[in-house]
Parts: sequence; structure tokens; C-alpha cells
Amino acid sequence: MSSAYGDLLAISAAGMRVERTRLEVASDNLANTNAVTGRGGEPFRPLRVIVHADAAEASPPADGAMARSIDPMALQGPSAVDVVPVATEPSVQYDPGNPLADGHGMVQVSQINPVEEMMTMMSAVRAYEANVRAMNAAKSIALRALEIGSTSA
Repeated sequence: MSSAYGDLLAISAAGMRVERTRLEVASDNLANTNAVTGRGGEPFRPLRVIVHADAAEASPPADGAMARSIDPMALQGPSAVDVVPVATEPSVQYDPGNPLADGHGMVQVSQINPVEEMMTMMSAVRAYEANVRAMNAAKSIALRALEIGSTSA
């Protein structure tokens, strides 16, 4: 298999890894929707996936044409994927029966929007599926290329 087919498979695999991470983070957020404490006793803060790509993804065309030349190194996928907490303050709710309530009966609860997390999960699953289809298409093209000339008439 030539390097071009390997690059196509690597791109799809990198996309699948990113989408798997997005799905895991969204499911973790969803599981902690009503959490009052997280790690270290602090309220759980929702997490987000940040994907970093190389700065020199595409160079502008020299002659003003619409086509762009793409750096082959930019096709290897993201340079880094970070999972970072969202800078939101937890909401305060009145729950005097909670053992974690303060002297006034107030408890800090994470601010997670279940609808937003479900949309993130659906989006990640769809993008993962698209990468699987792209990978299967590249594999099919490579197999057909290998079959050219190998059949006897």
C-alpha cells in the first residue's frame, strides 16, 4: 500500500481518536449532572475537549488562485488534544438534608446542561461514523487498486 493510502487511514484514525475522547468527556459530564462534589471535594466542573492543529495547515496560493497547497504533515491529525474544565461557577441550591450542605443548608451543584451534553455525544458519534466510512472507502480504493492487472482475461 502506498503512502497516500496510509495517510488516508491515519487521518481517519486520528479523527476517530478525537471523537472517542469527545464522547468519553460528554458521557462523564452527563454522569455528573447532579453531582455535588467532584475530585478533591470541589464541585464537579464540566469538561471540554480542545483540539490543537499545527499552525501551518495550508499555505496560501502564490498566484492568487483559489487552490491551496496542503502541507503533508498537516494531514497527520491534531498535534494535541486537551481535556480542560470549563470556567463556570457551580450553582448554589437549598438542600438542608444533604450531608454536604453548609450551615445555611446550601449545596454547590455542578452546572451541566444535559441537553448540550447529549448533543455533543450525538455529534461525536456521527463524526466517528463518518471517519469509519472514510476509512472503509480508503481501504476499498486501495484493494481495488491492487486488483488492477491481477485478473486474468
